[in-house]
Amino acid sequence: IMKKAVLLVALYPSITWAFQGVFLWPVPQTVESGNIDVNLDKAFKINAPKELDDAVSRYSQLIAREQWVPVQVPNPYKDGEAYVGGQRKAIVAGSTLKSLEVIVNEPTKNLEFGVDESYVLNVDGTRGKATLQAPTIWGALHGLETFSQLVQARSFDDNTPIQDYNGEDEVNNNENADLFIPETPIHIQDAPVFSHRGLMLDTSRNYFPVKDILRTLDAMAYNKLNVFHWHITDSQSFPLKLENSPELANHGAYVINKKRYVYTKNDIQNIVQYARARGIRVIPEIDMPAHTASWGLAHKDITTCSGRFFLDQSNTWSERYAAEPTTGQLNPVANKTYEIVNKVITEVATLFPDAWFHGGGDEPIYKCWEEEESVRDYMQEHGATGDDLLHMFLNKELEFIQNNKKTAILWEDSVTNNKLPIPKNVVLQVWANAVTEAAKKGYKVIASHANFWYLDCGHGGWTGNDMSYDEQTQPKIPESLAKELDRHQLTDNYRPSNWGGSGGDWCGPFKTWQRIYTYDMTYNLTTAEAKNVLGGEVALWAEQTDSVSLDGRLWPRTAAAAEIMWSGRQDKNQKQRDLSDAMLRIFDWRYRLVKRGIGAEALQPLWWYWTKPLYV
Repeated sequence: IMKKAVLLVALYPSITWAFQGVFLWPVPQTVESGNIDVNLDKAFKINAPKELDDAVSRYSQLIAREQWVPVQVPNPYKDGEAYVGGQRKAIVAGSTLKSLEVIVNEPTKNLEFGVDESYVLNVDGTRGKATLQAPTIWGALHGLETFSQLVQARSFDDNTPIQDYNGEDEVNNNENADLFIPETPIHIQDAPVFSHRGLMLDTSRNYFPVKDILRTLDAMAYNKLNVFHWHITDSQSFPLKLENSPELANHGAYVINKKRYVYTKNDIQNIVQYARARGIRVIPEIDMPAHTASWGLAHKDITTCSGRFFLDQSNTWSERYAAEPTTGQLNPVANKTYEIVNKVITEVATLFPDAWFHGGGDEPIYKCWEEEESVRDYMQEHGATGDDLLHMFLNKELEFIQNNKKTAILWEDSVTNNKLPIPKNVVLQVWANAVTEAAKKGYKVIASHANFWYLDCGHGGWTGNDMSYDEQTQPKIPESLAKELDRHQLTDNYRPSNWGGSGGDWCGPFKTWQRIYTYDMTYNLTTAEAKNVLGGEVALWAEQTDSVSLDGRLWPRTAAAAEIMWSGRQDKNQKQRDLSDAMLRIFDWRYRLVKRGIGAEALQPLWWYWTKPLYV
């Protein structure tokens, strides 16, 4: 008997999910399920095209090792028939599931923006048969992930948590544990709403070892994210070891205890290959012309205002020398600047095979340029403004990127703030303004609004002499943030209490998973304009994050964004997804991430599932 899953239904004071036996993340577009449990055969195997050999090995090991038991049994149906005495009432199939047959129509299709990532998964417990069909291996990878989430182990002690905070098994650490898939026959038809589903990681402010990046890629694959936006360089360090410009890392990378913290060509190849095997594109970002003080450590003659205190007592943007320490911007009137920029872009474009290249372009500060005599002379001679200098620089940078046959991405600033006529074939990443302005102008957009998807927010200032975080009165909330709060019908009581003021934060408050989940990337856009939104990215700027805290900063909050990007902010009935719909699933998903080796931060106390309450 098949029942159409209305995936999640909020029933106050309890929450139920129509697919009773399994929590899936992100939620598929269509799920149908029955009431027959099927055991996995002890010799269960996955049969797939050779292009998926690596994935088959990974998921075969994961399924055998994970032995997942949901930490919280879903609440009973309101009619009480699905569960009796708190236990799910199901028929156990007489046959076992011996294999998963994977069929791919175009197994050699390249991993690129817009590639078909759909899949159809069927598990028939009565026949002991499971099939996964996908147009490409990239869709098949997502189907394998969903299949792995269907598999559970039988719990031997319902009163013992499945694992402790270290992710160590407390129940099923027996390699002979019974594995099964509940509620078959199962039919899942799934595809992403957005083609660009990313995570941006800054590796300049703090260095992350390669193993941290690889683990992050694993977690991204579990959540069906497909873009790793690597913000490699910034003012604080230049950790990229380039063969044609080695001096940049030799002088600009961190050196601690005689160890230089850099990413080599081999590191990059390892990361790119590891990501591709998981269906993830790696897009490099070399930020410029601002955020480039580290370049000046090797070439002082191509940067301006180096070594200045970054802000003025007036604390106004126009009087700053940089958004944050340390100061330095690429000199837009020096020929040597463009020679080095061209060399860097050309080599980085070769190291990273993806067709897209992020050129930065955020937060240029004209005062930094105006302090340089050669720049002032040029401005006076040509009657040029700061906008003219920025436009001149970006035009040259875009030329270099396009010469390497790459699609250029820039942060939005040049268009939304400086109103420059940037070509429409440049993708804009929006972080400080509404998506609407860029999308309505016809630009393709990646949404990363700081009010929703900046994961570093809410941790306070990190400099001891930034007076903007030491004000004794509560400053007025910026208009842009107030509008966003009003859009979600939040009252004054819910407005951020730590915006500015003592102990404040430039983008406070902390972005909870609930706030992240409510971000609507296509809000206030027509159907035609919404097509300009390619997808989104959560962003982790790493001033206050290092290897110790990385996983907890990213997960499971990034999972909330991943579901919005894959499943959509609205369900197929065009109803906004409710937080209560996601709550039980993300609570369970957090523990499952921990079981898989991801140090996701806790979302609730152990009491929540230890006592199995009927409310959350």
